[in-house]
Amino acid sequence: MQIINNFFLNHYLKIFGIFLLLLSYECFAWYVYMDNPRFANKMFPRLEYIFFKSYPEFATYYGLDQGLIGFRENYFQATLVLFDSSLTTLFRLFLGVGLGILLGVGTGLILGISPLIREISLPPILLLRTIPIMALIPLFLFWFGTREIGIIIFVIFAVFSIIIVSTLEAIRNVPKILLNHSACMGATKFQSYRTVVIPYILPALNGSIRVILGISFALVLAGELLATDKGLGWLMILSERYLQTGRMMVIVIIFIIYAIILNIIYIKFSNKINHWKK
Repeated sequence: MQIINNFFLNHYLKIFGIFLLLLSYECFAWYVYMDNPRFANKMFPRLEYIFFKSYPEFATYYGLDQGLIGFRENYFQATLVLFDSSLTTLFRLFLGVGLGILLGVGTGLILGISPLIREISLPPILLLRTIPIMALIPLFLFWFGTREIGIIIFVIFAVFSIIIVSTLEAIRNVPKILLNHSACMGATKFQSYRTVVIPYILPALNGSIRVILGISFALVLAGELLATDKGLGWLMILSERYLQTGRMMVIVIIFIIYAIILNIIYIKFSNKINHWKK
């Protein structure tokens, strides 16, 4: 109980802001409902419609692989469907984003060792970064079809193109005076890179990674639009196809919850890594 009380005392303003947001949404939804009760729930569903009507409708997709076909409303089965789809989507997210960050940072650190190589490689990488990610969806669909690897590579490419630019720019912004002092103290180039450059660029990379985590679910959702029969993106496609706005809002809320949890976990992790910045 003491933990809950401390949480509300420390975050009451944030909770109040979320309450105002939900209240504004509900008021506008009721306005739409009063103006057009026949199609209101298709256009802008109320919160009670989302949680008490749309949520249990996900039970319709329960047991499709076992031949269970037909419209159903069941909270337990709907929860199982959303849980199973969440596991699939989260697997794609962690694998794609994790590999994209590792490859981007690793490649950036390797290219950043030599100023000459860095200046040569930066323009084509920046050119690659300007390609609209969503415009590549048809190409990835053509290259990989409906295979799982296509979704993973799409997410990896999107994350890689963002983080490698941030890494190279962070390395280029390291003050030369720090490197000169390190060299004067007898450090080799590798030692300077390990003890000066990498610690210096961590805060800049921290901001870039937080941005990536913020858009990571959008990237995975876009990847699942390639063509898949599993995941939250698949449920979103089905809901959009049949104009089930309430179901789409349920998935949006799930994405928001996951994104908040992921951001909180990463902040705690990054604070431990960058404790010397405090």
